Amino acid sequence: MKKWIVVGLILIFWAHLAYGKQITYKKVRPGKNISRDKVYAEKEDPFKAYIVMEGSIGKILEGENTHLKWPPASITKLMLAYIVMEKLSKGEVQLTDKITISKNAARIGGSQVFLKEGEAFTLEELMKATMVASANDAAYAIGEFLAGSSEEFISLMNEKAKTLNMVDTEYHSVHGLPPSKGEQEDLTSCNDLATLARELLKYPKLLEWTSIKSDSFRDGKFILNNTNKLLIKMPAVDGLKTGYYRKSGYNIVVTAKKGDLRFIVVVMGTDSNVLILGLRRTDARKLCGLDRFPARAHPSLPTESAQTSVVPYPTRCNP
Repeated sequence: MKKWIVVGLILIFWAHLAYGKQITYKKVRPGKNISRDKVYAEKEDPFKAYIVMEGSIGKILEGENTHLKWPPASITKLMLAYIVMEKLSKGEVQLTDKITISKNAARIGGSQVFLKEGEAFTLEELMKATMVASANDAAYAIGEFLAGSSEEFISLMNEKAKTLNMVDTEYHSVHGLPPSKGEQEDLTSCNDLATLARELLKYPKLLEWTSIKSDSFRDGKFILNNTNKLLIKMPAVDGLKTGYYRKSGYNIVVTAKKGDLRFIVVVMGTDSNVLILGLRRTDARKLCGLDRFPARAHPSLPTESAQTSVVPYPTRCNP
């Protein structure tokens, strides 16, 4: 069966489920032993790996090379987000906590909000910068704040990956930047990222941050624009993360919801920014037809409210 672009994947399944039609699932090919060189050789593929997961029960609906290890680039920051949300839920940190920027954090390049050594921002301000604008310097500062050093935080990231049974994942950075000479790259898979995304959906605050299209930083002096342009093109898309550098290609973890339906889609290794830039050549709304679909679930799937627990955290953490 010919593989589709991610947006088509999301809504083809959506159409079937919403109208209560019979679904024929494509056999998932895990691809555990597939090398990246071999996958790259398949030029006809619009991506190297993908997965479509039903969010409430974690059922995999469609996938290709779902266990292929691939560098996620900035999607690495989703594990940072998971650790932050877990600590918030336990009351170990608060969103109002002040974080003083270190010299090392101020020197981080790539996407950034140009933090300066000695400046101080709240945890929430830095999380917004990280989740909305993918700020590497903000992510690094948060990691240092939570664990004392970036090295200790990376160890914590790997521990959490094991706890979540993310068997294809290994972290070597806080932010997902391409490794310098002599360093190792972060690796994960579509399967592991879908698992992580499903855990993150238990935290409404995280979804709130990743659904922000645009916000401000430094009292309005710096504008944060979300790297996930599908938020603009597809009204039902409401969060999570993108990632890119040359070797990794364009990657995205996206979730969308209408009525009782919740989907998680992960696509890795696309060689075009068509997904990230929001389908410039195609009107996503026409392609997806979301507005035409009634907000009712297929009878074979439970509603999100019945299956997905929401993890609260103290009110003081949510100013």
